[in-house]
Amino acid sequence: MFDSQPMFDELKRKVQTLSENAWEHKANWPEVQKWLDNFNGEFSSKDEEQLHALYLLTQSMYFGQELIREMLRAVYAQLYRYPAIRHIRKHNNDTLDPELIEREFTKELNATRFLGVGNPSESGTHILYYFRQVNELKKELFVNGAEMLSISRDANNVVSIKQRDSSVKRYVFIDDLLGSGTQIRNYLAEILEEIRQCNPDIETHYFSLFATSHGLEEARRPDLFGTNVECVFELDDSFKCFSDKSRCFASTMDIVKKDVARNVAEGYGNKLCPDHPLGYKDGQLLLALSHNTPDNSLPILWFDFPKRLPWAPIFRRFDKNYS
Repeated sequence: MFDSQPMFDELKRKVQTLSENAWEHKANWPEVQKWLDNFNGEFSSKDEEQLHALYLLTQSMYFGQELIREMLRAVYAQLYRYPAIRHIRKHNNDTLDPELIEREFTKELNATRFLGVGNPSESGTHILYYFRQVNELKKELFVNGAEMLSISRDANNVVSIKQRDSSVKRYVFIDDLLGSGTQIRNYLAEILEEIRQCNPDIETHYFSLFATSHGLEEARRPDLFGTNVECVFELDDSFKCFSDKSRCFASTMDIVKKDVARNVAEGYGNKLCPDHPLGYKDGQLLLALSHNTPDNSLPILWFDFPKRLPWAPIFRRFDKNYS
């Protein structure tokens, strides 16, 4: 039988180091201890549950405000500006003339509108403010869905869809996380179809800070964005903490076992979120962002609905109330 205390102490030191140096002092030890107290021995011994929960916490990724801002700079520079400049150079005999390039780029930028994904209260639109701020963009380049198209009916009840601003050549949707792809289809499939009906030559692009490989496949379907989908940080199956390719358990001491960790996460997850015990659509992520924690992450990290079930989260999620 292993003595778990040395391992527990090692993991505690790691969490404290992460909190102080990488997590913007999120998850300080009193908060961690309160979170660990959730694990009271229902699915294994209490000590074993808390040890494995603590191990999962050390494998979690937290992206603070400064990192998010740097990623938003990368979205603009690497996913939008650089491809536009390559296109300009290609169509001008591979010119290196900086004045010509900048002049043509300004034209393309002015013919672009940036949008968030979801309604104004959700995280996809929340990050637009920071995107505009860190990239020093004019507010006129940002619109909401209602400002894109006008829809009317004539006397015969025939629907007509028109672009409100005919000078716009492309719409770029900015998001924080592309998970299962369900949200992007629910929010954008209809409006993308309306854009195509209005003008099939209008470009539509989707850029995300984070995206799962599966989500990218969904977004790249022809009826959504096709090839115009990019992200800064792709989350492949190795980021699903209990997958066969999981990087979380690539090399661990014998005392930490993936099957025990899964039993603990899934056992409590079934109580917290019975439909998605390991995260929305079996996301299995260990990911938290400064402005919110995605529901694709393990519920044991973020669940905070005391009216349903008392639980002290470590990376709280601010859920959406659709009622």
